[in-house]
Amino acid sequence: VRLSVDAMPLKQSLRQGWNLLDFFIVFSGCLDYFMKHILNLHLEGVRALRLVRLLRVLRVLRLFSVLKELRRLIQMMGGCFKTLFWSCLLLLIVMTTWAIIAVDLINQYVQDIADAGGWPDCERCRRSFSSVFDANITFFQTVVAGDSWGYIAIPVIEKEPWTAGVTSP
Repeated sequence: VRLSVDAMPLKQSLRQGWNLLDFFIVFSGCLDYFMKHILNLHLEGVRALRLVRLLRVLRVLRLFSVLKELRRLIQMMGGCFKTLFWSCLLLLIVMTTWAIIAVDLINQYVQDIADAGGWPDCERCRRSFSSVFDANITFFQTVVAGDSWGYIAIPVIEKEPWTAGVTSP
């Protein structure tokens, strides 16, 4: 901030966005120090001032204007994130559709197996398809994460073989 003020008048220096950001970060740091050490105020609002210091990370954005290759790489990553977002949204819609079907068709069989003592050491198995939310979690655990697919699905499929088409979307 000091170099910016020395290089040009203060009014002109504060018109530039990066200098204004630097000034804001330094000012908030000084205000935080003043309130904490001189006034001995330990308020919750002071924590918010400390979070303002995280804005220093934005200074890295200055490099994007200088390094053309880095800017192009970041733009390509942005395009990938957009595609990834829409893919995750599509996955959520498909899994929720299957969760609705599973709650309607499979939940009763899961409850019957749980009542017969099918999963004595699993607290969550009884409610794995009791609601759309629980079914979504179950499908995410088994399909996306690949975690213990057969623990819930195999006893249900053994009881009612046609459920294999629903428990493995």
